[in-house]
Amino acid sequence: MKKILIAVAVILNCSMIMAQTEFDAFKVVQTDINGTARYMSMAGAFGALGGDASAIKDNPAGLGIYRSSEFSGTVNLLSQSSTSKWNGVNGTGDLYNTNLNSISLVFASPTWRNESGTQGLLSSNFSFAYNRLKNINRSVNIKSGSAISSMTDYMAYFTNDIPKNDLTYVENSYEPFDNNNIPWISILAKEGELMNESVDNNGASSWSSILGSTESVTPHYTVYEKGYVDEYSMGWAGNFSNVFYFGTTLNLQYLNYSSVSNYSEAFEANGGLNLNNEITTRGAGVNLKVGAIFSPLDFLRIGLALHTPTIYTLSDNYDANLDYDTTISGYIKTPGDGSDYQIQSPMKINLSTAFLAGKKGLISVEYNYDKYSTTRLRSETGDASEFEDENSTMGEVLNDVRTIKIGGEYRLSDNFSLRAGYANSSAGNKADAAKLMRYNTVRTDTEYYINNGINYLTAGFGYHESNWFVDFAYMNKIVDETFYAYNTNSLVTLNPSLTAVNPASIKTSNNNMVVTLGFKF
Repeated sequence: MKKILIAVAVILNCSMIMAQTEFDAFKVVQTDINGTARYMSMAGAFGALGGDASAIKDNPAGLGIYRSSEFSGTVNLLSQSSTSKWNGVNGTGDLYNTNLNSISLVFASPTWRNESGTQGLLSSNFSFAYNRLKNINRSVNIKSGSAISSMTDYMAYFTNDIPKNDLTYVENSYEPFDNNNIPWISILAKEGELMNESVDNNGASSWSSILGSTESVTPHYTVYEKGYVDEYSMGWAGNFSNVFYFGTTLNLQYLNYSSVSNYSEAFEANGGLNLNNEITTRGAGVNLKVGAIFSPLDFLRIGLALHTPTIYTLSDNYDANLDYDTTISGYIKTPGDGSDYQIQSPMKINLSTAFLAGKKGLISVEYNYDKYSTTRLRSETGDASEFEDENSTMGEVLNDVRTIKIGGEYRLSDNFSLRAGYANSSAGNKADAAKLMRYNTVRTDTEYYINNGINYLTAGFGYHESNWFVDFAYMNKIVDETFYAYNTNSLVTLNPSLTAVNPASIKTSNNNMVVTLGFKF
């Protein structure tokens, strides 16, 4: 049997069950490029341009650019494909989805001006908008070849020195799932006889995998994620002498996310395991955005915007079950649990500039800085001390992300325009980041993804009349990730003879086809 060197536990038992990790926080706060067709066709490089419904969510000063009132709506058709390679075997996954990207209503209102009509507050504009900030839809199928490292090693290591009696149900007397000091993944592993207990002369327990020391496994992982972050906003912006524009928006963000995953192993000798997890997360947050656009010359605009941290109040629910076929076969299900907590996203900074070639075209460049390392988890009452470990290591897991956007537009005629763009977001996670499941967690989803960066390639066109317009866009978004089924960093450190789990490489290609229809009045 595989032997695992057991060290003294460094995480003390406590009465409160923690569940969220740094990777859960990143899933909530990570931003995306999503919006109207014109906005997406130029890779979202609209911070200094304005005059577009989605530009307002990046830089509220863009609302001041409007000269007439407008109502618009945007529909997005997503075709997604993912490719993976794990231990020499390729896997694929596909997903199709249609959703509403945005609905906006802008009221442009001329105000006081001097006799020449070119000085002072020329307009005071208001907006009411719905924007889908990001889709979290994904279907991934990761197949693997033969591997020596097994989830059973991780389960045994994670169980550490917990006595067998603490993991064993006794009818009408003891339910291990009710013991806040026991990780639920250890209960599943013991029930499925995926690990063996050893007791030393002092009565101390230790655990090892049920598998033979050279026995291989064939792992397989699938996940279907569905969700979104929506934003409902009210905004105001003023146009001062066609030179300076200032705006602000008050925003309510709503998160709805669900995940259904399966991790399985077929054992070389016989049998196997199937670990299934279901997670839902729902909640809302509030933030404030302020921005300015300065146009010192007719052909030049410079933009700056700040987004305050968003304080999300969220609720999670978890369910898990294990199918096992070892010395015995059967099925065990966790009771299900949940938690309420808060996530504080980082402050965001948006810098941009645009060059306008009269009415013939434009080029726009934008730089976004998201200091993800300052993301914080808090209790439902706002107490950060309950997540002291997670918050102290946030900077060891999450990078500060820099996103560069470049977009251009060229008018072939007074009515018809062509557009294109490119954007790149730097890696969201440290390359050596690992998911640390706390010792008393009810979560049994051990997997995690390392975000290595995102690239966007976009194109589109639009037709505009005096009182209506229609825009089309295509965006190809490629997400580069590294997948780990579980964290073997600590396990291999304690016992170098064990084999670290090999990660899988994943590339997810999102093809978005977007249509916006708008009316001016």
